[in-house]
Amino acid sequence: MGKYKKEIIILSICFIMCIVSIIVIKNKFFGGMSVYQQAANIANGLKNDNGKYKEAVTVPIETTTIVIPKADDYTPGDEEVGDEVDTTYPYEIAPQFEDDGSIIYDGMTLTELTNKLNKSLNGYMTNTGYFFAEYTKKTGLNPYLAVSIVLLETGCKWSCSKLTKECNNIGGLKGSPSCNGKSYKKYNTLGEGIDGFLDIIYKNYYLKGMKTPEEMNPVYAASTTWAEKVRSYMNEIKNK
Repeated sequence: MGKYKKEIIILSICFIMCIVSIIVIKNKFFGGMSVYQQAANIANGLKNDNGKYKEAVTVPIETTTIVIPKADDYTPGDEEVGDEVDTTYPYEIAPQFEDDGSIIYDGMTLTELTNKLNKSLNGYMTNTGYFFAEYTKKTGLNPYLAVSIVLLETGCKWSCSKLTKECNNIGGLKGSPSCNGKSYKKYNTLGEGIDGFLDIIYKNYYLKGMKTPEEMNPVYAASTTWAEKVRSYMNEIKNK
């Protein structure tokens, strides 16, 4: 017993200090109330004026929905606007062609018209002005109208549609060979895709007397503002 006398004294002192601390805390915060009184006070605090327990109140959590905007003028049906950033373009180097110097549209030669159209064609459509200018030379199709419709159909004024970038398909044309196993058609080159779409505009509308967006609108698009959007693009292209 004498061997552990020192340890017993220390433990006794600690025990007495704990008892004193508990008594001090009890008297300071609870004024000498019994444990049962303390529990009763807590329970009473949960009651309302009628003596009934208060109902729990649920606070709603506010949530925020983030809407990612798309191009307002893009109306490609069931295509998707490409989310990825264009890093490579089919015609980073402009197509080479011969120009005989003849005037083909609006007082411009093939080269001059190509350069003018290229100012409004960027991203995946960079340097494709030649294909529109050459088509105008062959058919007389208004190049401002043609480029405007393509920009509207593909969303290429901002970011070209996924269908355009993956399968060179302009305007959601359907046919074979298939684009990624779907009903849309895949073109080997962007130039072929542009010509394929312009053939539709030329044969189905231009040759049938519909040579302006206002004349095309009732047949081409369900939207009554389609012609207005195309006309706005045409003015912008012409004035650059």
